[in-house]
Amino acid sequence: MKFFRKYATVKIFTIFSVLLLSSCSKDSDDPAPQETEITVSTSDFSITMDENPINGQVIGSVQGSTNDGSVTFSITEQTPSGAFSIDASSGELKVADETLFDFESNPTITGTVQVANGAVSENASITITLNDLMEENVYEGDLILRSQQEVNDFGANNYAAIIGTLHIGDPEEGTTTDIIDLSPLQSLRSINGDLGITNNPSLISTLGLNIHYLYGKLIIVVNDTLEKIEGFNRLTSVQELVLSLNPRLYDLSGLYQLTSIGDGLVLVSCPQISNLDWLSNLTSFGGDLTIINCNSLANIDGLSNLTTATGEYNYFRITYNNSLLNLNGIENLNTEIYHLEIAANSSLTSIEGLQNKRVTTTLKIIENPFLENLHGLESTINISHELTVQNNNSLINIQGLRNLETAESFQIFNNESLPNLVGLNNLERCRNLDIRGNNELTDFCDLQNLFINGSNNSYIAIYNAYNPTKQDIIDGNCSL
Repeated sequence: MKFFRKYATVKIFTIFSVLLLSSCSKDSDDPAPQETEITVSTSDFSITMDENPINGQVIGSVQGSTNDGSVTFSITEQTPSGAFSIDASSGELKVADETLFDFESNPTITGTVQVANGAVSENASITITLNDLMEENVYEGDLILRSQQEVNDFGANNYAAIIGTLHIGDPEEGTTTDIIDLSPLQSLRSINGDLGITNNPSLISTLGLNIHYLYGKLIIVVNDTLEKIEGFNRLTSVQELVLSLNPRLYDLSGLYQLTSIGDGLVLVSCPQISNLDWLSNLTSFGGDLTIINCNSLANIDGLSNLTTATGEYNYFRITYNNSLLNLNGIENLNTEIYHLEIAANSSLTSIEGLQNKRVTTTLKIIENPFLENLHGLESTINISHELTVQNNNSLINIQGLRNLETAESFQIFNNESLPNLVGLNNLERCRNLDIRGNNELTDFCDLQNLFINGSNNSYIAIYNAYNPTKQDIIDGNCSL
């Protein structure tokens, strides 16, 4: 009997051991968790451009992406050597040695760019094809055409390119020209610098121009009778676009092919421009956006394909546009805004188009009488200089600032309908806080976090419906 019990015990122990070993073995056979495989993608880059550019001129950008982290760009080879350079983080190609961009010597410039994420990389082939400009038809130097006769005389030379800037009209303030016809310039295809059209009171249209490449700014200002921008149907990029003080200008369809503006877009005193649909192909710009005193402009929906701002310090000024209802056209643009000013837009009811755009230095929302809230500013966390909310008579809440943590100087002035400061409960640091002249403001309770847990040097509350002291707010006497 003892033998049987002993035998049974040994047998049970043996079975248990076998099961345990089998379980361990099964566990060890399970596959290890797989790490995500890093992938990199890119595409070949090709462009046709005029010969004889200048050093530093932007050629274009190589595209590259990865499923984890970011990519870097580097040139592994190029022929001829040293012709172009690349920005390691953005993939932007620039002319490095202008002497190599000569059609007779190098009609085609090629190379290979490596797009990499660590050890994983893909290559993009670079092909730059140069246009042959007849050497005798290239004008070298800056040029000003101050009269119709000068336009005619220059046009008789049939220049295909200008290595320099061209100014049509008199750039001197207060002077005018008799220029009415730009068709003598129809052979001109490329301008290496800026193109200015200024102070031409009799010019109705730019018809007759045939500009394919403009490597500088396009500046069209103070042309009293100008109605149409024409002659730029093949132009895809400019360094900056400035349209100002052209009181009859309404048709800008000639700029429809623009996809890139290197620095910024400036529209000032353009009373007949009712929309920005002529910019519907624009996808990137430098980051400066100025729209001032364009009283027929009801929307900026034409900017809806704008997704990229390349500037380091982006300035947005949208002021004195009496018909503008909202900012919805820039909702797809993801960027930081260094300075944002939305002021005196007498029909504006919404700024929600500012979503995903973090303001960092200066924010001014002033004199927008029908603006009821600040929704659209939720990405703004720290204002390092000045934040002003002033004279917005219909403003009833500022909850769009609910993620605000820091504002160096914060003024809330003369917002006649604002009843409370709900939305400022996350404010932790505000050196100077000035709240005055808000006739309906009775609730300051959202400032408790700032005064109890945060940092504040100066606080003023006067001429409001209720004007509690800092100690009142700390003690809970923060509302009527």
